[in-house]
Amino acid sequence: MSINVIKLASPVHNKKNVEESLKFFSDFLINEFDAKFVDECKENEFTVVWNMTGGTEGIFKKIYKNLRQPIIVLTTDLINSLPAALEILSFIKSQNGKGYIIHGDLREIACEIKKYYKFFTALKKIKEAKIASIGGASEWLIASSIDYIQASKKWGTSFIDIPIDELYNILKNCHGSYDGYFDRAIEVVEPSNEDIRGVHLIYLALKKIIEERKLDAISLKCFDLLKRVNNSSCLALSRLNDEGIIAGCEGDLPATFTMYLVLALTQKKSFMANPSKIDFNKNTIIFAHCTVPTTLVKQYKLRSHFESGIGVGIAGEFEKETVTVVKIGGKNLDKIFVTTGRIISNPTNDQRCRTQIEVEMDNDVREFLKNPIGNHMVIVRGNIKKELNEFMEYVGF
Repeated sequence: MSINVIKLASPVHNKKNVEESLKFFSDFLINEFDAKFVDECKENEFTVVWNMTGGTEGIFKKIYKNLRQPIIVLTTDLINSLPAALEILSFIKSQNGKGYIIHGDLREIACEIKKYYKFFTALKKIKEAKIASIGGASEWLIASSIDYIQASKKWGTSFIDIPIDELYNILKNCHGSYDGYFDRAIEVVEPSNEDIRGVHLIYLALKKIIEERKLDAISLKCFDLLKRVNNSSCLALSRLNDEGIIAGCEGDLPATFTMYLVLALTQKKSFMANPSKIDFNKNTIIFAHCTVPTTLVKQYKLRSHFESGIGVGIAGEFEKETVTVVKIGGKNLDKIFVTTGRIISNPTNDQRCRTQIEVEMDNDVREFLKNPIGNHMVIVRGNIKKELNEFMEYVGF
Protein backbone atom coordinates (compact mmCIF):
# COMPACT_ATOMS: atom_id res chain seq x y z
CA MET A 1 0.00 0.00 0.00
CA SER A 2 1.07 3.57 -0.62
CA ILE A 3 -0.08 6.68 1.24
CA ASN A 4 0.36 10.41 0.78
CA VAL A 5 1.44 12.52 3.75
CA ILE A 6 1.04 16.28 4.11
CA LYS A 7 3.48 17.64 6.70
CA LEU A 8 2.50 20.49 9.00
CA ALA A 9 5.23 22.20 11.06
CA SER A 10 5.32 25.63 12.66
CA PRO A 11 7.99 28.01 11.29
CA VAL A 12 8.71 29.00 14.89
CA HIS A 13 10.66 25.78 15.29
CA ASN A 14 14.06 25.17 13.73
CA LYS A 15 13.23 23.07 10.65
CA LYS A 16 16.43 21.02 10.81
CA ASN A 17 15.91 20.17 14.48
CA VAL A 18 12.32 19.13 13.83
CA GLU A 19 13.32 16.88 10.93
CA GLU A 20 16.10 15.26 12.96
CA SER A 21 13.89 14.74 16.01
CA LEU A 22 11.16 13.12 13.92
CA LYS A 23 13.34 11.17 11.50
CA PHE A 24 12.29 7.93 13.21
CA PHE A 25 8.67 8.72 12.32
CA SER A 26 9.45 9.67 8.72
CA ASP A 27 11.39 6.43 8.31
CA PHE A 28 8.50 4.50 9.84
CA LEU A 29 6.01 6.00 7.35
CA ILE A 30 8.31 5.36 4.39
CA ASN A 31 9.21 1.79 5.35
CA GLU A 32 5.77 0.72 6.53
CA PHE A 33 3.57 2.49 3.99
CA ASP A 34 5.76 3.61 1.09
CA ALA A 35 4.82 7.15 2.12
CA LYS A 36 5.12 10.02 -0.31
CA PHE A 37 5.33 13.50 1.18
CA VAL A 38 3.09 15.87 -0.79
CA ASP A 39 1.78 19.43 -0.62
CA GLU A 40 -1.85 18.78 -1.50
CA CYS A 41 -4.60 16.22 -1.29
CA LYS A 42 -5.22 14.27 -4.50
CA GLU A 43 -8.70 13.06 -5.39
CA ASN A 44 -8.25 9.31 -5.63
CA GLU A 45 -5.28 8.81 -3.32
CA PHE A 46 -5.28 8.13 0.41
CA THR A 47 -3.84 11.16 2.18
CA VAL A 48 -3.14 11.88 5.84
CA VAL A 49 -2.03 15.07 7.58
CA TRP A 50 1.03 14.67 9.79
CA ASN A 51 0.90 17.33 12.49
CA MET A 52 4.60 17.47 13.35
CA THR A 53 4.66 20.33 15.88
CA GLY A 54 2.56 22.71 17.89
CA GLY A 55 1.53 26.05 16.43
CA THR A 56 0.19 24.54 13.19
CA GLU A 57 -3.46 25.42 13.66
CA GLY A 58 -3.39 28.48 11.42
CA ILE A 59 -1.55 26.58 8.68
CA PHE A 60 -4.16 23.82 8.83
CA LYS A 61 -7.01 26.33 8.63
CA LYS A 62 -5.65 27.66 5.33
CA ILE A 63 -5.60 24.21 3.69
CA TYR A 64 -8.75 22.83 5.31
CA LYS A 65 -11.09 23.35 2.35
CA ASN A 66 -8.73 21.47 0.04
CA LEU A 67 -8.65 18.32 2.18
CA ARG A 68 -10.86 15.27 1.59
CA GLN A 69 -13.01 14.26 4.53
CA PRO A 70 -12.85 12.54 6.85
CA ILE A 71 -9.45 14.08 7.61
CA ILE A 72 -6.90 11.76 9.23
CA VAL A 73 -4.43 13.62 11.50
CA LEU A 74 -1.23 11.82 12.56
CA THR A 75 0.48 12.86 15.79
CA THR A 76 3.49 11.97 17.88
CA ASP A 77 4.23 12.59 21.58
CA LEU A 78 6.88 15.22 20.75
CA ILE A 79 7.06 18.99 20.02
CA ASN A 80 3.42 19.64 21.08
CA SER A 81 2.07 17.61 18.19
CA LEU A 82 -0.92 16.20 20.09
CA PRO A 83 -2.29 19.40 21.68
CA ALA A 84 -2.21 21.20 18.32
CA ALA A 85 -4.01 18.24 16.74
CA LEU A 86 -6.74 18.44 19.38
CA GLU A 87 -7.30 22.09 18.46
CA ILE A 88 -7.36 21.12 14.78
CA LEU A 89 -9.95 18.39 15.34
CA SER A 90 -12.08 20.81 17.35
CA PHE A 91 -11.93 23.22 14.40
CA ILE A 92 -12.92 20.48 11.94
CA LYS A 93 -15.98 19.66 14.04
CA SER A 94 -16.89 23.33 14.39
CA GLN A 95 -17.09 23.41 10.58
CA ASN A 96 -19.41 20.38 10.62
CA GLY A 97 -16.56 18.37 9.20
CA LYS A 98 -15.28 14.95 10.12
CA GLY A 99 -11.83 13.91 11.26
CA TYR A 100 -9.81 11.47 13.32
CA ILE A 101 -6.62 11.78 15.36
CA ILE A 102 -4.18 8.88 15.24
CA HIS A 103 -1.91 8.70 18.30
CA GLY A 104 0.01 6.01 20.19
CA ASP A 105 3.04 3.82 19.71
CA LEU A 106 4.19 2.91 16.21
CA ARG A 107 2.37 -0.42 16.23
CA GLU A 108 -0.90 1.24 17.21
CA ILE A 109 -0.43 3.99 14.67
CA ALA A 110 0.27 1.43 11.93
CA CYS A 111 -2.93 -0.45 12.78
CA GLU A 112 -5.01 2.73 12.66
CA ILE A 113 -3.54 3.90 9.36
CA LYS A 114 -4.22 0.47 7.82
CA LYS A 115 -7.80 0.58 9.10
CA TYR A 116 -8.53 3.98 7.57
CA TYR A 117 -6.76 3.01 4.35
CA LYS A 118 -9.03 -0.03 4.18
CA PHE A 119 -12.10 2.18 4.75
CA PHE A 120 -10.93 4.63 2.07
CA THR A 121 -10.39 1.81 -0.43
CA ALA A 122 -13.75 0.19 0.32
CA LEU A 123 -15.63 3.47 -0.02
CA LYS A 124 -13.83 4.17 -3.30
CA LYS A 125 -15.02 0.80 -4.64
CA ILE A 126 -18.56 1.52 -3.49
CA LYS A 127 -18.52 4.97 -5.09
CA GLU A 128 -17.32 3.53 -8.40
CA ALA A 129 -19.70 0.54 -8.37
CA LYS A 130 -22.42 0.00 -10.95
CA ILE A 131 -25.31 -2.10 -9.65
CA ALA A 132 -28.18 -3.22 -11.88
CA SER A 133 -31.70 -4.31 -11.13
CA ILE A 134 -32.68 -6.85 -13.79
CA GLY A 135 -36.46 -6.86 -14.06
CA GLY A 136 -37.11 -4.67 -11.02
CA ALA A 137 -38.18 -5.73 -7.54
CA SER A 138 -40.54 -8.61 -6.85
CA GLU A 139 -44.10 -7.50 -6.19
CA TRP A 140 -43.96 -8.47 -2.51
CA LEU A 141 -40.99 -6.23 -1.75
CA ILE A 142 -43.23 -3.24 -1.03
CA ALA A 143 -40.75 -1.64 1.40
CA SER A 144 -37.49 -2.48 -0.35
CA SER A 145 -37.36 -0.06 -3.29
CA ILE A 146 -34.78 2.71 -3.23
CA ASP A 147 -34.52 6.25 -4.57
CA TYR A 148 -31.67 5.88 -7.07
CA ILE A 149 -30.80 9.58 -7.03
CA GLN A 150 -30.69 9.98 -3.26
CA ALA A 151 -28.95 6.64 -2.68
CA SER A 152 -26.36 7.62 -5.28
CA LYS A 153 -25.83 10.97 -3.54
CA LYS A 154 -25.28 9.11 -0.28
CA TRP A 155 -22.88 6.48 -1.60
CA GLY A 156 -21.77 7.52 -5.09
CA THR A 157 -22.94 4.15 -6.46
CA SER A 158 -24.65 4.04 -9.86
CA PHE A 159 -27.96 2.16 -9.90
CA ILE A 160 -29.52 1.19 -13.23
CA ASP A 161 -32.53 -0.78 -14.45
CA ILE A 162 -32.21 -3.48 -17.09
CA PRO A 163 -35.40 -4.95 -18.62
CA ILE A 164 -35.67 -8.66 -17.97
CA ASP A 165 -36.38 -9.16 -21.67
CA GLU A 166 -32.71 -8.44 -22.26
CA LEU A 167 -31.94 -11.60 -20.31
CA TYR A 168 -34.56 -13.62 -22.19
CA ASN A 169 -33.25 -12.46 -25.56
CA ILE A 170 -29.72 -13.56 -24.66
CA LEU A 171 -31.03 -16.88 -23.34
CA LYS A 172 -32.68 -17.64 -26.69
CA ASN A 173 -29.28 -17.64 -28.36
CA CYS A 174 -27.31 -19.04 -25.46
CA HIS A 175 -25.62 -22.37 -26.08
CA GLY A 176 -23.06 -24.44 -24.26
CA SER A 177 -22.71 -27.69 -22.40
CA TYR A 178 -22.75 -27.80 -18.60
CA ASP A 179 -19.19 -27.71 -17.25
CA GLY A 180 -19.81 -29.71 -14.07
CA TYR A 181 -19.31 -26.79 -11.64
CA PHE A 182 -21.85 -28.14 -9.15
CA ASP A 183 -20.73 -31.76 -9.34
CA ARG A 184 -19.34 -31.29 -5.82
CA ALA A 185 -22.90 -31.65 -4.50
CA ILE A 186 -23.14 -34.63 -2.15
CA GLU A 187 -26.58 -35.47 -3.54
CA VAL A 188 -28.97 -34.41 -6.30
CA VAL A 189 -32.53 -34.94 -5.04
CA GLU A 190 -35.25 -33.53 -7.33
CA PRO A 191 -33.47 -31.76 -10.24
CA SER A 192 -32.79 -33.45 -13.56
CA ASN A 193 -29.64 -33.06 -15.63
CA GLU A 194 -31.67 -30.87 -18.00
CA ASP A 195 -32.66 -28.59 -15.09
CA ILE A 196 -29.00 -28.15 -14.14
CA ARG A 197 -27.96 -27.51 -17.74
CA GLY A 198 -30.76 -24.93 -18.05
CA VAL A 199 -29.52 -23.03 -14.99
CA HIS A 200 -26.01 -23.10 -16.46
CA LEU A 201 -27.36 -21.25 -19.51
CA ILE A 202 -28.98 -18.68 -17.20
CA TYR A 203 -25.57 -18.23 -15.57
CA LEU A 204 -23.92 -17.71 -18.97
CA ALA A 205 -26.59 -15.18 -19.99
CA LEU A 206 -26.24 -13.22 -16.76
CA LYS A 207 -22.45 -13.27 -17.09
CA LYS A 208 -22.79 -11.85 -20.62
CA ILE A 209 -24.94 -8.96 -19.35
CA ILE A 210 -22.52 -8.29 -16.49
CA GLU A 211 -19.52 -8.19 -18.81
CA GLU A 212 -21.15 -6.17 -21.58
CA ARG A 213 -22.67 -3.64 -19.16
CA LYS A 214 -19.53 -3.58 -16.96
CA LEU A 215 -21.56 -4.29 -13.82
CA ASP A 216 -20.20 -4.86 -10.33
CA ALA A 217 -23.39 -6.40 -8.90
CA ILE A 218 -26.87 -7.42 -10.00
CA SER A 219 -30.22 -8.07 -8.41
CA LEU A 220 -32.52 -10.34 -10.41
CA LYS A 221 -36.32 -10.57 -10.32
CA CYS A 222 -35.76 -14.30 -10.27
CA PHE A 223 -39.32 -15.56 -9.74
CA ASP A 224 -40.26 -14.36 -13.24
CA LEU A 225 -37.97 -17.02 -14.70
CA LEU A 226 -40.03 -19.81 -13.15
CA LYS A 227 -42.89 -19.22 -15.60
CA ARG A 228 -40.90 -17.96 -18.58
CA VAL A 229 -38.17 -20.63 -18.73
CA ASN A 230 -39.54 -23.23 -16.27
CA ASN A 231 -36.39 -22.99 -14.18
CA SER A 232 -34.91 -21.06 -11.27
CA SER A 233 -31.78 -18.91 -11.14
CA CYS A 234 -30.54 -20.09 -7.73
CA LEU A 235 -27.47 -21.93 -9.04
CA ALA A 236 -26.59 -19.08 -11.39
CA LEU A 237 -26.68 -16.52 -8.59
CA SER A 238 -24.74 -18.83 -6.28
CA ARG A 239 -21.96 -19.28 -8.83
CA LEU A 240 -21.71 -15.56 -9.57
CA ASN A 241 -21.29 -14.92 -5.83
CA ASP A 242 -18.68 -17.67 -5.67
CA GLU A 243 -16.80 -15.77 -8.37
CA GLY A 244 -16.95 -12.51 -6.40
CA ILE A 245 -19.75 -10.95 -8.48
CA ILE A 246 -22.50 -9.99 -6.06
CA ALA A 247 -25.85 -11.34 -7.25
CA GLY A 248 -28.99 -10.88 -5.18
CA CYS A 249 -32.41 -12.52 -5.37
CA GLU A 250 -35.92 -11.19 -5.98
CA GLY A 251 -34.79 -7.76 -7.17
CA ASP A 252 -33.93 -6.74 -3.59
CA LEU A 253 -31.49 -3.88 -4.19
CA PRO A 254 -30.93 -2.97 -0.50
CA ALA A 255 -29.88 -6.55 0.28
CA THR A 256 -27.71 -6.67 -2.84
CA PHE A 257 -26.07 -3.36 -1.92
CA THR A 258 -25.42 -4.70 1.58
CA MET A 259 -23.73 -7.77 0.12
CA TYR A 260 -21.59 -5.58 -2.13
CA LEU A 261 -20.58 -3.28 0.73
CA VAL A 262 -19.60 -6.28 2.88
CA LEU A 263 -17.45 -7.66 0.05
CA ALA A 264 -15.81 -4.27 -0.64
CA LEU A 265 -14.99 -3.77 3.04
CA THR A 266 -14.07 -7.26 4.24
CA GLN A 267 -13.60 -9.38 1.07
CA LYS A 268 -16.20 -11.73 2.59
CA LYS A 269 -19.04 -13.29 0.61
CA SER A 270 -22.45 -13.47 2.24
CA PHE A 271 -25.77 -15.30 2.36
CA MET A 272 -29.00 -13.41 1.65
CA ALA A 273 -31.87 -15.05 3.52
CA ASN A 274 -35.32 -14.72 5.06
CA PRO A 275 -35.80 -14.76 8.84
CA SER A 276 -38.24 -17.69 8.81
CA LYS A 277 -38.75 -18.59 12.46
CA ILE A 278 -38.09 -16.80 15.75
CA ASP A 279 -37.86 -18.78 19.00
CA PHE A 280 -38.17 -16.38 21.91
CA ASN A 281 -37.23 -18.96 24.54
CA LYS A 282 -34.02 -19.99 22.80
CA ASN A 283 -33.38 -16.47 21.42
CA THR A 284 -32.80 -17.97 17.98
CA ILE A 285 -33.77 -17.17 14.42
CA ILE A 286 -33.88 -19.60 11.52
CA PHE A 287 -32.71 -17.93 8.30
CA ALA A 288 -33.50 -19.68 5.04
CA HIS A 289 -33.14 -19.25 1.26
CA CYS A 290 -32.72 -21.43 -1.80
CA THR A 291 -29.42 -19.98 -2.94
CA VAL A 292 -26.12 -19.65 -1.12
CA PRO A 293 -22.55 -19.25 -2.39
CA THR A 294 -21.18 -22.80 -2.28
CA THR A 295 -17.85 -21.45 -1.03
CA LEU A 296 -19.59 -20.52 2.24
CA VAL A 297 -20.79 -24.02 3.13
CA LYS A 298 -18.96 -27.22 3.98
CA GLN A 299 -21.25 -29.34 1.79
CA TYR A 300 -24.49 -29.03 -0.14
CA LYS A 301 -27.25 -30.89 -1.93
CA LEU A 302 -29.07 -29.84 -5.10
CA ARG A 303 -32.80 -29.60 -4.45
CA SER A 304 -35.74 -28.07 -6.29
CA HIS A 305 -36.68 -24.44 -5.74
CA PHE A 306 -38.81 -24.42 -2.56
CA GLU A 307 -41.91 -22.38 -3.47
CA SER A 308 -42.35 -23.70 -7.00
CA GLY A 309 -40.92 -27.19 -6.71
CA ILE A 310 -39.17 -26.75 -10.06
CA GLY A 311 -35.67 -25.81 -11.16
CA VAL A 312 -32.68 -26.13 -8.88
CA GLY A 313 -32.07 -24.78 -5.38
CA ILE A 314 -29.21 -25.34 -2.96
CA ALA A 315 -29.46 -26.97 0.46
CA GLY A 316 -26.17 -25.94 2.04
CA GLU A 317 -24.75 -26.92 5.42
CA PHE A 318 -22.82 -24.26 7.33
CA GLU A 319 -20.19 -24.78 9.97
CA LYS A 320 -21.33 -23.98 13.51
CA GLU A 321 -19.63 -20.63 13.84
CA THR A 322 -20.03 -16.95 14.69
CA VAL A 323 -21.88 -14.86 12.11
CA THR A 324 -22.84 -11.24 11.60
CA VAL A 325 -26.38 -10.37 10.53
CA VAL A 326 -26.61 -7.06 8.70
CA LYS A 327 -28.89 -5.05 6.42
CA ILE A 328 -28.58 -1.57 4.95
CA GLY A 329 -31.97 -0.25 3.93
CA GLY A 330 -34.32 2.67 3.66
CA LYS A 331 -35.23 4.47 0.43
CA ASN A 332 -31.93 6.35 0.54
CA LEU A 333 -29.89 3.41 1.86
CA ASP A 334 -29.35 5.41 5.03
CA LYS A 335 -30.42 2.90 7.69
CA ILE A 336 -28.49 -0.03 9.09
CA PHE A 337 -29.21 -3.00 11.30
CA VAL A 338 -26.30 -5.12 12.50
CA THR A 339 -25.93 -7.76 15.19
CA THR A 340 -24.06 -11.00 15.79
CA GLY A 341 -24.85 -14.57 16.71
CA ARG A 342 -23.73 -18.17 16.38
CA ILE A 343 -25.01 -20.92 14.08
CA ILE A 344 -26.15 -23.79 16.30
CA SER A 345 -27.83 -26.05 13.73
CA ASN A 346 -28.70 -26.57 10.06
CA PRO A 347 -32.41 -27.48 10.01
CA THR A 348 -33.89 -29.41 7.08
CA ASN A 349 -37.61 -28.58 7.25
CA ASP A 350 -39.21 -29.11 3.82
CA GLN A 351 -41.63 -26.26 4.49
CA ARG A 352 -38.85 -23.66 4.30
CA CYS A 353 -36.33 -22.59 1.69
CA ARG A 354 -33.57 -25.11 1.13
CA THR A 355 -30.52 -23.68 2.94
CA GLN A 356 -31.48 -23.20 6.61
CA ILE A 357 -29.41 -22.04 9.57
CA GLU A 358 -30.53 -21.63 13.17
CA VAL A 359 -28.68 -18.71 14.74
CA GLU A 360 -28.53 -18.03 18.47
CA MET A 361 -28.55 -14.24 18.54
CA ASP A 362 -26.48 -12.00 20.82
CA ASN A 363 -29.25 -9.36 20.86
CA ASP A 364 -32.85 -9.90 21.93
CA VAL A 365 -34.63 -11.48 18.94
CA ARG A 366 -37.65 -9.26 19.59
CA GLU A 367 -35.70 -6.42 17.98
CA PHE A 368 -36.32 -8.08 14.62
CA LEU A 369 -40.06 -7.60 15.05
CA LYS A 370 -39.92 -3.97 16.22
CA ASN A 371 -38.09 -2.12 13.44
CA PRO A 372 -37.48 -4.46 10.49
CA ILE A 373 -35.57 -3.38 7.38
CA GLY A 374 -37.40 -5.49 4.83
CA ASN A 375 -37.77 -9.26 4.70
CA HIS A 376 -34.19 -10.22 3.76
CA MET A 377 -31.10 -10.14 5.93
CA VAL A 378 -27.47 -10.69 4.96
CA ILE A 379 -25.47 -13.32 6.87
CA VAL A 380 -21.67 -13.00 6.99
CA ARG A 381 -19.29 -15.56 8.50
CA GLY A 382 -17.33 -14.19 11.46
CA ASN A 383 -17.84 -11.15 13.69
CA ILE A 384 -17.52 -7.99 11.58
CA LYS A 385 -19.91 -5.86 13.66
CA LYS A 386 -17.23 -3.53 15.06
CA GLU A 387 -15.63 -3.07 11.66
CA LEU A 388 -19.00 -2.35 10.05
CA ASN A 389 -19.97 0.17 12.72
CA GLU A 390 -16.63 1.99 12.44
CA PHE A 391 -16.91 2.05 8.65
CA MET A 392 -20.44 3.41 8.77
CA GLU A 393 -19.27 6.17 11.12
CA TYR A 394 -16.40 6.87 8.69
CA VAL A 395 -18.85 7.38 5.82
CA GLY A 396 -21.09 9.63 7.89
CA PHE A 397 -23.82 7.48 9.46
